[in-house]
Amino acid sequence: MDPNSAPRPAAPELSVIVPTYGRPATIVALLERLDAQTLAPTRFEVIVVDDGTPTPIELDVARHRYSLTLLRQANAGPGAARNLALEHVRAPLTLILNDDAVPAPSLLEKHLTAHRNCARRTALLGRFDFTARALRSPFVQLLQGSNLLFDFPSLEHGRRLGWEHFWTCNLSLPTAALREAGGFDAQTFREPIVEDVELGYRLAQRGWQVEFRSDLECEHDHVLHARGYFERMARLGVNMSKFAAKHAREDLLYLPERGRLDRAIRTKLQLSVEAYYGTQLSLIEKLDRLDRDHAGKRLPSDLVEQLTKVVRQVSHVSYWSGLLEHVNGVNPLRVLRDGPSSGALTSIAIVSFNAQERTRKCLEALRASADPRWPTQVIVVDNGSSDGSAEWLAQQEGIELLLNRENLGAPRARNQALARARGEWIVVMDNDAIVAPGWLERLMFHAQVDGRSGCIGPVSDRAAHGQQIPYDGDGELTTVARFAHDWAQRNHRRSRPQNILTSFLLLMRREVLDTIGGFDERFSPWGFEDDDFTLRAALAGFNNRCALDTFVRHEHYGGAKAARHQQLLERNWSAFAQKWAGQPQARYGDYALVEPALKRAFAPEELFVPLASVDAPAAALPNRAPAAQVLTPAEA
Repeated sequence: MDPNSAPRPAAPELSVIVPTYGRPATIVALLERLDAQTLAPTRFEVIVVDDGTPTPIELDVARHRYSLTLLRQANAGPGAARNLALEHVRAPLTLILNDDAVPAPSLLEKHLTAHRNCARRTALLGRFDFTARALRSPFVQLLQGSNLLFDFPSLEHGRRLGWEHFWTCNLSLPTAALREAGGFDAQTFREPIVEDVELGYRLAQRGWQVEFRSDLECEHDHVLHARGYFERMARLGVNMSKFAAKHAREDLLYLPERGRLDRAIRTKLQLSVEAYYGTQLSLIEKLDRLDRDHAGKRLPSDLVEQLTKVVRQVSHVSYWSGLLEHVNGVNPLRVLRDGPSSGALTSIAIVSFNAQERTRKCLEALRASADPRWPTQVIVVDNGSSDGSAEWLAQQEGIELLLNRENLGAPRARNQALARARGEWIVVMDNDAIVAPGWLERLMFHAQVDGRSGCIGPVSDRAAHGQQIPYDGDGELTTVARFAHDWAQRNHRRSRPQNILTSFLLLMRREVLDTIGGFDERFSPWGFEDDDFTLRAALAGFNNRCALDTFVRHEHYGGAKAARHQQLLERNWSAFAQKWAGQPQARYGDYALVEPALKRAFAPEELFVPLASVDAPAAALPNRAPAAQVLTPAEA
C-alpha cells in the first residue's frame, strides 16, 4: 500500500485535485476545511500534488475523514501537477481548487447537485471572492471589485460563458472531458497562468461551455500587492503570446490597435514600455503607500473606480513587456529595472589611416573609459598609413593590430577587423571618435532592452541623420567626459527608432553580423557604407535606434580632406541610390527612395555581404611588435 494514501473506498462521486508548491501550512488549512464539508466523506476523494517543493510537503493522510492521496513530482508547474492527479482520479466528476482556497462547507455537495441539473458539456465555475483577511489590503479591494484579476463582478448566476472563463480556482467538470482533451498543456504552459484557459479553449472546440454558479461559494485567501500584480501581468503577456502562437489567434492579444503582432506593432509596444516604465514605478509606490496607510479600511467606491482605471491602463506596460519577452526573447522590464547585463566580450573595430594623433586620442579615451564589467577586444586595422601610425600602433599594448600595405578603403578594413572579432557584442568606430566613461554601458542598455535591437548609434557634435547635437567644447578628454556625463543625466535612457545611422560609432549584437555580414565594399574607399549597412540590418528585421543619452565626440576636419570626402559622398550616393532604388541619378540625400525597400521582404542572401575579401600585398614594417599582423592576400 502507498504509505501516502489512506485506504480508499470504491467509486467516489467527486475527485478534488489540488496542486501545491512551497505552502505546507496553506494546504493543511485547506484539507482541514474539506473535513468540514457537508458531503459525506465516502462520496469524495482529494488528490494533492506537491509540485517539487524543495523540502517535500508532508501530510498525515490518515487524520482525514475522506480518502486523501499525496503525490510528488519534480517542479513542472500546476498544469503538470493536475495532469498527474488526473491519472489517479477515480470519480466521474473532478473539482479543481487552488491550495489557498477557502471552500464553504457545502461547496462539494453543491457542485455534485448542480451537475445533475446542468446542460450537457458544461463546466461549472463557482465564486472565488477574497477572504475578509485579504480584503484588509486596499489593493486587494481593487481586485475584488473589478476585472483586473478575474471578472467575477460582471458574472450572473446561471450565465453561459466561453472558454475565457475556464478558471481552475473553483471549477468542476466530468473527468472524461479532461482526459479526452488531453489534460493541460504542461510543456507550453509551465506557469500558473493561461494554462487553464488554454485547456478551456480546446474544450470549447469540442462543444464545451462554462456556466457560472454563484451558489458554489469558495473564497481566496491570498494577498496580492501591486508589484506582484504587475509582475503577474507580464507573465500573462508571455503566456498569452504562447497561446496565440499555438492556436494562430493573434486576434486574442490585447494590442493598442487591431491587427497582427507585426514589426510596426512590436516597435510601438517597445516604445510604450520604455516610455511608461517610470509611470508604473510611481504608481506601485503610491499603491504600496495606500496599502500601508489604509490597511483594514474600506476604500470609497469612487476612489476604487478611479484607481482601477489607472491600474488597468498602466498594467499594459507589463502585459506588453510579456508579449515582447516571448516574441523577442528579452523582458524589457528586467533591463529597465536592473540595467544591462555585463560580462560578455565586446569587440571594437577601428580603422586607422594617416592620423596618428587622432588615433592616439581615440585609444587614450577608450582606455580612460574602460570598465572591468565590460571586457573588450580592440582590433585596429592600419590602412597603409605613411605618417608613422603603423609603427606607433605596433608598440601599443592591449590591441590586436592588422596592417595593410596600402589603403584598401574603410569597408574592407572594417571587414578585416570584423572577421577577427570574437565578441558577443560588436562596435565599429572611427579613429577620430572620442568616447567618455559610461559610453558602453549606456549603449548596452539600448541594445539589450530590445530583444530585436540591431545597430545602436550615439549622438555627436559631427554626424548625419539627425545624430548631431550642439557642442561648444574641445576634444580634451576631461571636457568630453564632463559634457557626456551632463548630457546623459539630462537625457537618461532616451532614444528614438532610426533605420539609418552613421558609423562614426555603432554597437550591434553578434547576430547582426551573422545575419547581414559586413560592409559592402562597392562603397570604397568611404561614404554610404554605413547607410547601407544599417539599412540592411533594418531590412533584416532588426530594430536600429539612436541612443539620445550617449554623446561621443567626433573630431572635425576641413580643407582638402573635407572637399575630397564630399566628392566621395556624392559619388557613392549614386551607388547607394542604384543599389536600393535603381535610381543612380536620384537627388542627393533624398532618402525617400529607400521607402519601397523598407516595405518589401528580402531573402537573406539579398542582404548578406561576406566579410572575406582579397587584400593587397602586405607592407613590410620593421621592428613591429608581436601583436601586429601584416595581412597577405591569403589571409583576407
